Amino acid sequence: MNTLLAQEIHDKALACGYDSCGIVPLDVLGFYKERLMKRLEDVPESKTVYAHSKAFLALKENYPWAQSIVVCTEYFGNYKFPVSLQNRYAKGLLLSLANIPDGVETKRRQSFETWLYSKNIQFIGGETAKPAGIIPLRAASVAAGLGIYRKNNFFYGPKGSNYELVAYLIDKPCKYIHDTEIPPCPESCNLCQQGCKTNSLSAPFIMNPLTCVSYINTFGNGQLPEGVTDDMLEEWIIGCDNCQDVCPFNRDHAWNVGQEFPGLAELEPLLQPEYILKASDDEIIEKMIPKFCFHLKNEQIPLLRSSVKRVLHYTKKHFGSR
Repeated sequence: MNTLLAQEIHDKALACGYDSCGIVPLDVLGFYKERLMKRLEDVPESKTVYAHSKAFLALKENYPWAQSIVVCTEYFGNYKFPVSLQNRYAKGLLLSLANIPDGVETKRRQSFETWLYSKNIQFIGGETAKPAGIIPLRAASVAAGLGIYRKNNFFYGPKGSNYELVAYLIDKPCKYIHDTEIPPCPESCNLCQQGCKTNSLSAPFIMNPLTCVSYINTFGNGQLPEGVTDDMLEEWIIGCDNCQDVCPFNRDHAWNVGQEFPGLAELEPLLQPEYILKASDDEIIEKMIPKFCFHLKNEQIPLLRSSVKRVLHYTKKHFGSR
């Protein structure tokens, strides 16, 4: 292992502004295969949803030049999130740093990649927003010691789960593994399961994606599995944060303070249910769908409108008005 280069990569990542950086050899991801096989065994109906994950198990075969994975974290919890969007839109989507194409975060990534080029390091990766990339981001981050899995299956760093993860396959044998001290979930805690209204989280670390609210209102195209009702989706339009919001390791986070996320104030009125119902398809495609970070396609505009109608019915039924 090239320890000097590993230290240099780590230091450069932090100099570019990443919160943390770790490097793992490809062979340390063996536990990911065990985790995936366990999930398919526990929830066999999820096989089609995780079909893309098979590529994660064949990184060496697909990229024979690759030796290591560099993974970095970017914290987005310093931004405010409008009250009117809370419990309706997943924060990690609208606050994705990929939504600021000319922002500091993009320049940070470009600076880091330019440096990798200058060091004659072959690499591939660097995308965070796509739901199915080439690297198992959470697994690589945990293997690098940057954080842990919690019972809701999300990656948690020292500040909670509000991180974007950026990873690269590189052609150098390197290792930089952290010893981050993060307390595990209490044995008796099941708040994330309680917060999951569809029972997608049926046990610690066990999750059925087909009944997950976030899957249903995005990739699942609004199809309700047996046993799931409209009311269980509550007011969620795109995504769902219930299992993260109730988590004690996130509960102290205040979304009403912090920096203004670029462009979100202008986007907020467009994301209100009433506005979406009257907006043209072209406006939705141009101004809204790109902000959902690949979780909604242009042809899913009917799903978006169906979701907001459901939300308006839900709020009228349960609250009279919001």
